[in-house]
Amino acid sequence: MAAQHAMTWKKIFVTVTITALIGMVLGGLFGFASGKITPDFFRHIIPWQDVEPVGVATFFGATAGVILGGGLGSFGIIIQTILELKKKRDA
Repeated sequence: MAAQHAMTWKKIFVTVTITALIGMVLGGLFGFASGKITPDFFRHIIPWQDVEPVGVATFFGATAGVILGGGLGSFGIIIQTILELKKKRDA
């Protein structure tokens, strides 16, 4: 049977941070690509000001990636905690 490692606060922090950073990179790459492919879509995202489309698309993609990546990491930790508690209860 595989060795079980308890999830300490340090491991939880590192896991959520790493998933948020991975999400930031992937979201930023997606935003960069979408800003390059469809620059007119992002040019008037702020109604009173013209912005540089690739920059704003990259920023919004990276911001969404951090939120979604951190949320995914948190969700994984919650599921793991529930399964460990269920395993302890059944044992």
